Amino acid sequence: MKIERIDTFAGHRGAVYALEKAVDNALFYSAGADGWVVKWNLQKPDLGKVIAQIQGSIYAMRLDHLSGILWVAQNNEGIHGIDLGTLDRVFSIPMLNQSIFDIQFWGDQVWVASSHGMITVVDRLSHQVLKHVKVGEAHVRCLMVVGQQIFAGYSDGNMRVFSSQFDLVHAKRAHEKRVFALIEVGETLISVGGDAHIRVWNWESNELIEALPAVPAHIQAINAVVLSPCGRYLATGSMDKTIKIWHATDLTLLKVIDFPRYGGHKHSINALIWSDYTDLLVSGSDDKHISVWKID
Repeated sequence: MKIERIDTFAGHRGAVYALEKAVDNALFYSAGADGWVVKWNLQKPDLGKVIAQIQGSIYAMRLDHLSGILWVAQNNEGIHGIDLGTLDRVFSIPMLNQSIFDIQFWGDQVWVASSHGMITVVDRLSHQVLKHVKVGEAHVRCLMVVGQQIFAGYSDGNMRVFSSQFDLVHAKRAHEKRVFALIEVGETLISVGGDAHIRVWNWESNELIEALPAVPAHIQAINAVVLSPCGRYLATGSMDKTIKIWHATDLTLLKVIDFPRYGGHKHSINALIWSDYTDLLVSGSDDKHISVWKID
């Protein structure tokens, strides 16, 4: 496997916390501590365009492909909808005094993960709040829709499973520390967290069963995990400043991308996307930079 850093995008004035794919495979969006939402083009390096400016940090954003609206989470304020055609702010949903960590679309619902155990469920079309789902005080760090359930990772290390009727179906201690990211791979669910482990789960008879022994994957917390477009590889990004490439089925470690060998990031890696545009891997970091990686 050959790794090459083909570009670094600069321009953010603070840490980059969120990356999101666009409808056009060559485009993507970034956001972070400076409150800027920036559109980038992988075909035109380092020509970012600021499409929105929001006061405060942005930890999460999600593109609604049906409406062309980018849902952007403003910490301690709420969710804003940015029409990508006009760049107008078309709606705002107040969520005061909450840090917002993830947004997931589920049919006509939008589930929003935030601090102090709160999940807010919003109607996708009217943008009205439908329900508040709260289990404990631990922050809800990530969400993933799998089949007829939605899986939520919490800062107490637990993974909780909810039905579309907002009922708690199952809860399991998944990590010794925070659960930072979830991804579906085939018939399994993969979780990564603050304990620096990768865990693989099966969902059987309404219960989470560990499918593979936990892999100690990094030295520090794993903040992000993504699947390659071909479905054969995983990439993880960590607070230890490295990106690691794994075989998706058995978690064999294939490559370590770091600063000494590849000119990688100098600080924590917070977000990853693996673009369908020539299979480029994109990483965002506390060092305010976005790096683009060609992986052959």
